[in-house]
Amino acid sequence: MPRISTYTPDVNVTKDDKLIGTDAAGGTKNFLIEDISRFIKETNAAGIAGQFNFKYKTSNHTNGCMKAISRVVGESPASFVNLSEIHVNKYIYGEPNFSIGKALDILSGRRVIIVDTDDQNNFGIYKIGNPTVIVENNAETDYFKITLGDAAVKHNGSLVHDRVYAIAIYTDDVNFTHHQNNASTIWNINHDLGKFPSVSIKFSSSDTVYTNVGAFAGVEYIDENNLKINLAAAESGYAYLN
Repeated sequence: MPRISTYTPDVNVTKDDKLIGTDAAGGTKNFLIEDISRFIKETNAAGIAGQFNFKYKTSNHTNGCMKAISRVVGESPASFVNLSEIHVNKYIYGEPNFSIGKALDILSGRRVIIVDTDDQNNFGIYKIGNPTVIVENNAETDYFKITLGDAAVKHNGSLVHDRVYAIAIYTDDVNFTHHQNNASTIWNINHDLGKFPSVSIKFSSSDTVYTNVGAFAGVEYIDENNLKINLAAAESGYAYLN
């Protein structure tokens, strides 16, 4: 067998290329680049912080699995637009001895993306609640319930049986535009951004955009998803929230 240094370097790596290695069960085998890539994506072997991978199954749930609940009775597999909650195992896919119960807490109250690790066009983005242990017959199970927002922020497609999905914190800087059609001294805005945004205003009577209006417009933050703008005189126009 020639020395490795005598082989010609391959500068055009493709998913169909092969590597030679030793299988854990014994013996020398070929390993496709495509299969190695899939293994890394499905098991999060790269160790991406804040990402948890699970295999979605409609039945025969085992360690590393995820269940899905649709708002539409009988819909299975669930579409991302109708997804209301997910139940995830305390073990992530590919790590049957590593419980992530405590680590799941970092997702609480955050926006997350649930995405097929092998098809990123199959996904849903949600504002989620606190992961809570599912109790049955007065005993804790190995599953955590994660409730999703009333509607997906963005979505495409449906969950596919036996595919692996990553659940990760979604960090896109979201914004919201409110159109106040009727002139009023009070603008009630439900933005659902999950934060306390800065507010800019453009009145219908003016082309000027007033940025970071704060106290000038009497911005009152009700909670992370709602605010009120109090004006000295009735106005219509737009409020831009970032």
